[in-house]
Amino acid sequence: MTGEVLAGRYRLERELGRGGMATVFLATDLRLSRPVALKRMHPGGGAGRAERFRREAELAASLHHPNVLEVHDYGEDAAHGPFLVCEWVRGEDLRALAEKLSPVPPEAVLVLGWELARALAAAHARGIVHRDVKPDNVLVAEGGPLKLADFGLAALEDQERLTSTGAVTGSLAYMAPERIDTGAYSPASDVYAVGVILFELCAGTTPHAGKGAAHLVAAVMTKDAPPLTEVAPGTPEPLSALVAKCLARDARDRPRDGAELAAALEALLQREAGPPSDVTREFLRAPVARATHWRRLRFERLLEEGRGLLARGEGARAAKVLNAALTLEPTSAEVVALLRERPRRSGWRAGAVGAGLVLCATVGAVWWSQGTEDARTPRSTESPSGKSAATGERRPEPTIPASEPAAPGAGPDTRETTREPAPSHASEAPRTVEALPPAAPTTNGDAEKAVRPSPPIARPREPDSTKRAVSAAPTRPVTATEPPGATSAPAPDAPPARPALLKVTARPWAEVFVNGTSHGYTPRMREVSLPAGTYRLRFVNPLCDEVEQEVTLAPGETVSRDVVLSPRKAEVLIHAPAGARLFVDGREVGIAPLPGPVVVEHGRHTVTARRAGAPPLQREVDVVAGRRLEVALDVTP
Repeated sequence: MTGEVLAGRYRLERELGRGGMATVFLATDLRLSRPVALKRMHPGGGAGRAERFRREAELAASLHHPNVLEVHDYGEDAAHGPFLVCEWVRGEDLRALAEKLSPVPPEAVLVLGWELARALAAAHARGIVHRDVKPDNVLVAEGGPLKLADFGLAALEDQERLTSTGAVTGSLAYMAPERIDTGAYSPASDVYAVGVILFELCAGTTPHAGKGAAHLVAAVMTKDAPPLTEVAPGTPEPLSALVAKCLARDARDRPRDGAELAAALEALLQREAGPPSDVTREFLRAPVARATHWRRLRFERLLEEGRGLLARGEGARAAKVLNAALTLEPTSAEVVALLRERPRRSGWRAGAVGAGLVLCATVGAVWWSQGTEDARTPRSTESPSGKSAATGERRPEPTIPASEPAAPGAGPDTRETTREPAPSHASEAPRTVEALPPAAPTTNGDAEKAVRPSPPIARPREPDSTKRAVSAAPTRPVTATEPPGATSAPAPDAPPARPALLKVTARPWAEVFVNGTSHGYTPRMREVSLPAGTYRLRFVNPLCDEVEQEVTLAPGETVSRDVVLSPRKAEVLIHAPAGARLFVDGREVGIAPLPGPVVVEHGRHTVTARRAGAPPLQREVDVVAGRRLEVALDVTP
């Protein structure tokens, strides 16, 4: 391969990388005597694939921005097929740089994110969606700037995967939910990918990293990304909030495009580090040294914060902050000493407080159980031997104040009234029997069982005096939902009604609402257990028309609902030279200028303008359901 010349102009020097569709070489442009990066497609695929590659190359070449990799040339070699020539960036990709900087300080994350968002802003302004934003496609030149590469080629790869295998593979971790679900592209899809990159730079892993492609797809479709402040302690809250917004499952909740994201990142960078342009220039001039400086500053701030939290006795928060500091300086003896000190101090305090709480709870429970048993059990149930007729256990003798000695022969009533002042109605029949359900008996001094309410129990046969004392009480315990003193007749025992089971499927995916409450997303959520009744169902997918249904469920019944949602139409507003005949996917739609937009299906379409005596103007566009896209065909894209 080395020394081979393509199209009589580009001499291959060495291989830089190899992918599924193309191999990248460092080459020399013999005509201009400069190094270039040459991307040569692998043989095979047919003429249609080569034509699509050419069109995408033209699209990428139309972008001119400091943060976008420059496309110099496109050509076809008789022996090896199509190739694309780009500027050669002497540096490394973002993944390799992140490994050098790990752990990446938030200031560096903001700088890299801002540069990347600016590149996307330039692309989105021209209606171009990158479709494969990932660290491998982001190049960082020595001394700067950052360059976004691989416009067009990645789109071709994804299209082929979708049509040939029916599944999306490759850059799955960076794909937005709508791409995985329907293949839809929009600027917000690129914003989602940037959110994944920012998360990965901060945390060292992607938001939904898991156990394979199926697990990843289910997580992306049904779960929100975890907050960065929890996964990577020490991350500034505003940065965590912005990343969470970029990773919203609904595209409408994300920043609209690269320009909006760049503005948000610029504001954060100004707040955290200083003037964005100056900070970016200094960082890219010496990324490792600058990142080390930022890490040291942040380490000192976290260490000081941790000391303050320990001094205030906030051990849990202090541990979180100090562990964040330890990720920045793993060998810091000072942080290790503080972390070792915290468990002993907090453990002794927690043990002392816990022992005190247990002691108080035990004493209180014993007192409460004695008091409530005295109140709940009629006095006539106590036998002369001092044993309770209800439990057969000996009751403790009440304490008699010395100032009021018990009269000879005084019964239980006299002893009880000397324990504490009796209310004015002390002579009345005990009313606590009908106001409270019976308590479980206390055995072996178990205070915990005494405080736990338990179901009513069957009492043993009691003396006649007890029966007379309880005769005014209802024959069943009063439940928590009934007012005290309720005397309605007990309902006959009946088995509880079995819940109904609602099984739902939706194509494509949908969020399922039952009576206005979300029950999750299909396909992860398939069954809902509900009480019998009538319910209003709503199936929501932002790319489709909502579907509403009403369902009536009987006890124990299983009902299935299979819903097919209709994708919303998209609109294409075509701008072309006056008098040109306009076509969408080969179908003529009118003469320019059109009175309004053309309604099309969600997905990819080819828009063409034909004029007599002039070459046709053509563009391929991706439209999103429910949205309008403007396409300019006044010049060749």
